[in-house]
Amino acid sequence: KKKGEGLISREVKGTVKFGGGSLMVEGRMDVEQYVAILQEGLLQSMEESGIPEDDIIFQQDNDPKHTSRRAQK
Repeated sequence: KKKGEGLISREVKGTVKFGGGSLMVEGRMDVEQYVAILQEGLLQSMEESGIPEDDIIFQQDNDPKHTSRRAQK
């Protein structure tokens, strides 16, 4: 992938388990793509899900793009 190139549909997989749901991103993602997802899609997706705000759990691991200063900001 070239820097700044967005994700393509085959890289994003939706799942639903026990009445909840999640998105898994396959392939390589850089910090620019990760931050773009957080800025441009996360809040809107949470609102559109219909899941009460108190029931939403945002999880990430210690991947360098998750712990970078840019992503934390």
